[in-house]
Amino acid sequence: METSFRIHNGDAIEEFSARQISEFANIYGLDRIAPGRYSSLFIVNLYLLDKVNGISPEQVIAEIKHLEGLAPSQQTKEASEFKGPILKGLWHKHFLPALPSVFAHNIINHLGRRGLKDLVTEVFDPTKSSVVTRGMIEELSSRLVEGSMIDRASKGKLTGEWIIFAKENQENYYLCIAPHTSDDANIASNLKVCVHEFPFVSRYTPSKKASETFKVDDKCP
Repeated sequence: METSFRIHNGDAIEEFSARQISEFANIYGLDRIAPGRYSSLFIVNLYLLDKVNGISPEQVIAEIKHLEGLAPSQQTKEASEFKGPILKGLWHKHFLPALPSVFAHNIINHLGRRGLKDLVTEVFDPTKSSVVTRGMIEELSSRLVEGSMIDRASKGKLTGEWIIFAKENQENYYLCIAPHTSDDANIASNLKVCVHEFPFVSRYTPSKKASETFKVDDKCP
């Protein structure tokens, strides 16, 4: 059964046909990297990342190449399995879009509970200067942002949004893309549209009744 999607992009509604899905899969290179192992939903997610969020699909494709053993690590965290009861058995891999929220998330994770306070105390050391200087502010900014990101990258701990995939018959099947803030129930609900393409997905979410057209919200690539 061919699948089409209806994309709600603000007030506009855009139809995304099976032919377009195939064309974009070819443009993104997924038909060569993981032939037959990506869902139509995954292709629509890539489209939304590009057209709605302004995030290059290449950032996702680079991580998929790494998962397929075709490219080195992008310095993000290694793929891991979901632990919760809803998605247990599925996997997620981070990719790093250039978004303020993603950078903030990495910096907060790097600093921990006392990291920012300790850093400010060290940089604004009154024994070095009785007043806050421009140099101190620049040092704090550099160490807070650049230093945090470089350190996490060197340790392979950068986190970002999620590529959701399944491991079946020793191969990866790419199902959807989700913000790292998504809850498991929301991801499982989105995955229902993948069941008719990959029946094994029904192990992780109740099967959706057969339908030729699905609605996809632009807020959930």
